[in-house]
Amino acid sequence: MPDDFAPARGRDLGTLDTGGPWYAEDLRAGDHMKLGSVDVTRQAIIEFATKYDPLDIHIDGTGSPFGDIIASGVHTMALFSSMASRHFIPRLALIAGRGIDRMRLPHPVLPGSRLFGHITVTAVVPTERRADLVYRSTMVDQSGRAVLDFSAIVVTARR
Repeated sequence: MPDDFAPARGRDLGTLDTGGPWYAEDLRAGDHMKLGSVDVTRQAIIEFATKYDPLDIHIDGTGSPFGDIIASGVHTMALFSSMASRHFIPRLALIAGRGIDRMRLPHPVLPGSRLFGHITVTAVVPTERRADLVYRSTMVDQSGRAVLDFSAIVVTARR
């Protein structure tokens, strides 16, 4: 994974221990967290695509401009969600998801890729009893190329 993947400012949430869930007051813009990595196999791409996105570009690669099959965007998003749901989301005093903004898939995910997930808090917008937590979600491959980029908004509890 590239050394510059984590931003220089903010706290590394992977080392933050508040003794319980993170409430809105525990987080601030610039905080960041590495979510680990996942290996993407040819078989996994084909199985996912066969069930959820059965296009040739995901199943057999015939005529693919990428020279091979690629993971679908839905598969790529599911891989990120799996990492975030194991490492970041359970640590939040989460009330509900609110949405996703500007999802981009800048580079394809090819068989044999290793993907690294990362989040960076971009805003904590308090309301009377809750807060909207906005974070940038990114995933890069083993070469450091971005394969997924979006902003997520979740509602978190306040103390």
